[in-house]
Amino acid sequence: MNVVDTVKNAAFASAIQAALNYMDKDPETNIPKVMSIVDKAAPEGWYESQRNAIRQGIAEKGNWYQLAQKVWELDPGVRKTFFTNFIVNASLKGSALQKETEEKEDCNVPWAILLDPTSACNLHCTGCWAAEYGHKLNLSLETIDDIVTQGKKLGTYMYIYTGGEPMVRKKDIITICERHPDCEFLSFTNGTLIDEEFCQEMLRAFGKVDNGLQIDDFGRCFFDGRVQFCEIFQIIFFVFHEDLLPGLFFLIL
Repeated sequence: MNVVDTVKNAAFASAIQAALNYMDKDPETNIPKVMSIVDKAAPEGWYESQRNAIRQGIAEKGNWYQLAQKVWELDPGVRKTFFTNFIVNASLKGSALQKETEEKEDCNVPWAILLDPTSACNLHCTGCWAAEYGHKLNLSLETIDDIVTQGKKLGTYMYIYTGGEPMVRKKDIITICERHPDCEFLSFTNGTLIDEEFCQEMLRAFGKVDNGLQIDDFGRCFFDGRVQFCEIFQIIFFVFHEDLLPGLFFLIL
């Protein structure tokens, strides 16, 4: 990345941070204003279709707009880290570095890297391939750390954990987030290993690193007959009660 591009990206990243602070004061009033500023300041063609979709959502005030408003109900540290790592690092800073790497090395650089910390899972769900691989295949903590370290050098700041069940390795997942506070981590999980203690661990880590910790935890719920709906809703309660950032995906067989 040349000096001019570096300065432009740094300036734009600073502008986004200022915009986020501005939106915190009154999201409903200030989001449309910020979008107008972003449109004027953004590099030519920068996520143009996505910006158009966001503007349309704001104008229609539909479900996506209502979902965006919910972001301001999250823990402030979670919200700040999500915006910083997802928008600034993964989308702005990362995309520019990816483009430079692709041109220099004549190769494709992924926007996100998907990895399986373990093949182990505490469930045996009908139709899921994970149970076929046994429970002995694992990436060491240092291997995962090395993958993220190398990925950042290429411009990749988005990492997606699948499995197996990633929460089998939840201590290592916390450690990786602490080592790489500038990255966005998404974990596809059946949710059954998430408890109040783990939610507290995520929030605790926010105070130990500059940009905090971000896991989009609770990516999918699979039921194998042994897991009761009341257990799942208890887990949902833990996540929402701590103002974390969950997502739900149901596979019905």
